[in-house]
Amino acid sequence: MRALLAILILAALAWCGWWFVQATARDRAMEAWLADRRAAGWVAEAEDLRVRGFPNRVDTVVSDLSLSDPAAGWAWQAGGLRILSLSYKPNHVIAVLSGEQVVSTPYETIRATSDVLRGSVIFRPSTRLELDHMTFEIENMQLRGDAGWTAGIGKAILATRRAADGTPFAHDLAFNAESLALPPEVVAGFRADGVLPAVIGPIALDSTLHFDRPWDRQAIESDNPALEQVEIRELSFTWGKLDLRGRGTLAVDDAGFAEGRLDLHARNWRAMIEVAEASGALAPALAGALRSGLGLLARLGGDGDALEVPLDFADGLARLGPIPIGPAPRLAQR
Repeated sequence: MRALLAILILAALAWCGWWFVQATARDRAMEAWLADRRAAGWVAEAEDLRVRGFPNRVDTVVSDLSLSDPAAGWAWQAGGLRILSLSYKPNHVIAVLSGEQVVSTPYETIRATSDVLRGSVIFRPSTRLELDHMTFEIENMQLRGDAGWTAGIGKAILATRRAADGTPFAHDLAFNAESLALPPEVVAGFRADGVLPAVIGPIALDSTLHFDRPWDRQAIESDNPALEQVEIRELSFTWGKLDLRGRGTLAVDDAGFAEGRLDLHARNWRAMIEVAEASGALAPALAGALRSGLGLLARLGGDGDALEVPLDFADGLARLGPIPIGPAPRLAQR
């Protein structure tokens, strides 16, 4: 009996020591990371930083976190951040953000509040903290820009994992959102005739992103990995009566623009042209050319309301079928 009691006491002491080692390491690592960012020229401050959760958890609680990189021109402020993990599973962390999030870019400052904003991140067991997979959840997020616009996201999930086929530095990425409320200023540009509602949804994306190196601790502390290719297995969204679906593969050219093709299937596609024309995104002459050209393609397909058409990107330009419609999206900085 005494031997059993002694074993239990030793096991309890060992567990307490293990928790203390993890808590101390977490606290020092966080403080050291903030100090390293400051040494690199960042602003990196926190009003308070504590480690809690004994005996089964190691939870870091940070209040009034402020990070900014003056050289890049961005900044992030968070009212509260909790980094939660189990004592026996330190490579799996859950991050919970609370209060107002303020993201500043060279173009604008955006403020965000939400009922739920949390992420679950699992790293590969190593000191490099290479990302294995993660999931982020959003519920009832309200966005407000300093320019006066507002927008909202009802409920959304973003998930990534290392590519299922084992391709190095590739991550499968999926995104699903129930609703996206557009800024009233944008809605005002096309709702005069009641063409489409102010809320888009649902939205879904199933894709694989290929990078030139892994997403790990070094990627966060220095230059981010460069995006090299995007495989889109399924992209879909519903906007009123408009139903748009697409798939294809896009590379990134030497200037950082998309290069490749997306095969689109659109139902009630004329509504989108009406919206683009009413908002000024398409000139009336180009909108008329699209109606005529795409209408012919739709009739050849046997259904005037449904359209199968390639969206091509090359030399920095986008073409819908044979018709140039504007610049290609920039996917990376070169």
